[in-house]
Amino acid sequence: MSHFDIVKLSEVIKQRKGSIIIDNDKEYKLCRVQLHRRGVVLRGKQFGYQIKTKKQQICHAGDLIVAEMDAKFGGYGFIPSELEGAIVSSHYYLYSLDKSKITQEYLQTLIKTDYIQNQIEAKGSTNYSSIRAWEFLDYKIPLPSLERQHEISLNYIRHDNFKESFIRENDYQSSYLSLLRQAILQEAIEGKLTEAWRKKNPVKPGDPDYDAASLLEKIKAEKQKLIAEGNPSTGLRARIKKEKPLVPIKPEEVPFQVPEGWVWCRLGEVCFKITDGFHNTPKKLLKGIPYIAATHVKSDKIDWEQCHYVSEKDHKELFTKTYPQKGEILLVNIGAGCGTPAIIDVDFEFSFKNTAILKFNQSHISNKYIFNYFILKRNEIYSELTKGGLQPFLSLSILNNIIIPLPPLDEQYAVVERVERLVAMVNELEMQVAERKERAEELMQAVLREAFEA
Repeated sequence: MSHFDIVKLSEVIKQRKGSIIIDNDKEYKLCRVQLHRRGVVLRGKQFGYQIKTKKQQICHAGDLIVAEMDAKFGGYGFIPSELEGAIVSSHYYLYSLDKSKITQEYLQTLIKTDYIQNQIEAKGSTNYSSIRAWEFLDYKIPLPSLERQHEISLNYIRHDNFKESFIRENDYQSSYLSLLRQAILQEAIEGKLTEAWRKKNPVKPGDPDYDAASLLEKIKAEKQKLIAEGNPSTGLRARIKKEKPLVPIKPEEVPFQVPEGWVWCRLGEVCFKITDGFHNTPKKLLKGIPYIAATHVKSDKIDWEQCHYVSEKDHKELFTKTYPQKGEILLVNIGAGCGTPAIIDVDFEFSFKNTAILKFNQSHISNKYIFNYFILKRNEIYSELTKGGLQPFLSLSILNNIIIPLPPLDEQYAVVERVERLVAMVNELEMQVAERKERAEELMQAVLREAFEA
């Protein structure tokens, strides 16, 4: 930019001072300056008697407005025509342009670069980010002729329109890929992804690997044995209590027909126990036993770095009957994340709150199959099954009665393999879409730099 004159903003803009006294009977428009240089919009309308600070500034269309506290975060822009006559407090600075030296379009284009923003960020700190009116006037900009300013602005608008069109198309592709991921999971639980697999591996009645009805009977028999005898390898500290029989699935509950060799069952039939954690908030300690809450289940994974701790004494008092085990499913069952699953990926003991553990024999059930089912159905589960209003929850009874389509064991693994392969392709496409969007932004900055250097 060295071939253009570099001038202070004070040479092309001037602070416009002055204020009015608010009339209690008059209605006023209020401005909101959006962060990250995203423009100025209407915050709302209020009558004078609703406005506490009676001394306010009047905005005029074309004014440059700068937020005293938020300028460092891109809180500045131009007053649009529809906000002519709107008011702002003294915590905003208003500047009028000397149109014989600079055009609004050119300064708006310049704001889109980081040229001014970098100068703002270089002063102050995160803890004290406000600027003074004179500081803004001290920032420097390149100043070409009015004719050249016009050319630069037109070039920017042309490229910006292309960029916005490109980003809209990218956003459409992102939405499509999200729908595609859902479609893959839906076809997985309907058995459509493994149609070819079943032709090569027909149903073998009585064999749990190739007949889900036999698999379900095997799981039920094992569960009855655990109720009678107990088994430390299951992660239980005591025998499973006998539960009330689950209600048989009614025809109207079944959303689609499953392939031959599959069965519909309730979640409580394939899990030998579904248990929730403690309900009181423990004290946060610097050491002890880690505990997971609903907020630690993020992006379908457990965020161990953010977890808290309980003392070993509290942990033993709270958990006398069960250990979470690696490979089991942890499911959020209280709060906005209800239905969000995560596979337990550690083999150490931990406590948990506002989540439930789905315990099952991993020799009979693929945890990834159950995980994928909840990924697909979590929004539906949240909207249709949660109780509690402002504090939604999924009771253990609700979880036990969720119906799932159950394939034979070997087909569960086949379903998971095909889902992982197809979803990996979708993930790769999503990365490409995100990279294209980032490159579009980089291209716009390059276009603007070139415009000043040409």
